[in-house]
Amino acid sequence: MILLLLFAINVCMAKPMVTEDSLAHGRIAAWPGSMAEKYVKERMPGARMVYLDTLADMAQNLRQNKIDAFAMNRLLADEAMESGQYGLEVLGGSMGKTSFAFAFAPGEKGEQLCREFNEFLGDCRENGKLAMLQEKWLNGSKEDRVPEEFQLSAENGTLSVVMNPLFPPLLYIQNNEIVGYEAELFRHFCAMQGYGCKISVASFETAMAGVATGQFDVGVSAIEYLEERDGKFLFSDRTCEADCVLVVRSDELSEAGLLATVKKRIEDTFLVEDRWKMFLRGMAITLVIAFSAAGIGTALGFLLCLLYQERNNRLNCLLDILSRLFQGMPVVVLLMIFYYIVFGKWDINGVLVAIVAFSLLFGLSVFDMLKNAATAISCGQMEGALALGFPERQAFLKFILPQAVRQAFPTYQGALVELLKATSIVGYIAVQDLTKMADIVRATIFDAFTPLVAITALYLVLVWLIQNITDRIRKKLDPKQRTKEDILRGITP
Repeated sequence: MILLLLFAINVCMAKPMVTEDSLAHGRIAAWPGSMAEKYVKERMPGARMVYLDTLADMAQNLRQNKIDAFAMNRLLADEAMESGQYGLEVLGGSMGKTSFAFAFAPGEKGEQLCREFNEFLGDCRENGKLAMLQEKWLNGSKEDRVPEEFQLSAENGTLSVVMNPLFPPLLYIQNNEIVGYEAELFRHFCAMQGYGCKISVASFETAMAGVATGQFDVGVSAIEYLEERDGKFLFSDRTCEADCVLVVRSDELSEAGLLATVKKRIEDTFLVEDRWKMFLRGMAITLVIAFSAAGIGTALGFLLCLLYQERNNRLNCLLDILSRLFQGMPVVVLLMIFYYIVFGKWDINGVLVAIVAFSLLFGLSVFDMLKNAATAISCGQMEGALALGFPERQAFLKFILPQAVRQAFPTYQGALVELLKATSIVGYIAVQDLTKMADIVRATIFDAFTPLVAITALYLVLVWLIQNITDRIRKKLDPKQRTKEDILRGITP
């Protein structure tokens, strides 16, 4: 009932159409650094800018009266309205033009690739290929958008390209494959020049940072050409252009009823183009990262705890500093440092980078738990073990550590859950986890609500799974939970 009520509020809110004068001091959403944002600031300097990540978020906020309008290029705005997003319409005419280009990594290789692409683009303009692609993807109907199949030879090498498929019709996911005007144009270039293509999916910020540092050869992510960006990347010639417009709410309501709308949104989220497979793949990657980091981090934590007991002052001081440093650093910052700096020059999959980073973070967390738990145990325990003739290391392993594990285990359970939830940021380093897959689906269907509800439910299932597994382990460790058979095991009558 609560879910249906939320859907009802989400679907049925409406507001009369506004005028440009009424937006002079209103709340207008845009992407930071976009041409649309610049035009809004020029025309309505008194407006309050609100920055949102996806077009789906903008549409959702607009319908819920959290913003008064959003500024967007006409290509994406039309795509949103044609997808069945009721209550949205363009206000007035064009605010100005924006143009799109590909970004190549600085350096000798990037300069060569940029020259080759510009020559290819010039040939496509002359022979009409570019106009044909624009008609197919940007001006034609959705039924005409049949992706062309390519056989890339890779005889001249393989290009590392980063894409952010959140910008239909330029880049988006269709039948679990990245398609769109820019994707097909780039594949034509690779086929013509004899290049292979290794595609990574990342957020816009991650993609641009990766191209700037040379981690990717080229960025294909609906990149607007801006003068302030020139010099940080090697921009190609413009691949297409579009008008920038304001999108506001109209008084148009959905003709379908609530239940029909709910059904359609669920179908769009899971069933159309088998998008449920995307959620499953994302959940699998989330589980791989979380459980791998938990296993490696737990072993690392125990090892560090044993090393700490050796009482090497320099080593212990180093471990304390690392623990405070890692625990005090925002996880997303730590992750991006590993991706762009530590492993920046190596061609390593983002999943492995995430496992390494989270393993270190979780290992230091486990080390802190065990160290603090061991400190809380009475010193008489160690003195008694030493009095019985046990060496110090063996006394710690047999008497102190088992008790420390039992005391630290409830905290360990909570840390596992926090580790699982922390993996939701790995989309920043080109990993398509559960949260990133939901972002892709949201941008494809222009619905921010249903995919978020879906991944919330999936994360709750994963948390329940972790809690059930760890509860069973905790009962095994608790001496009060032992059965008579466990106590008497190994004792013969």
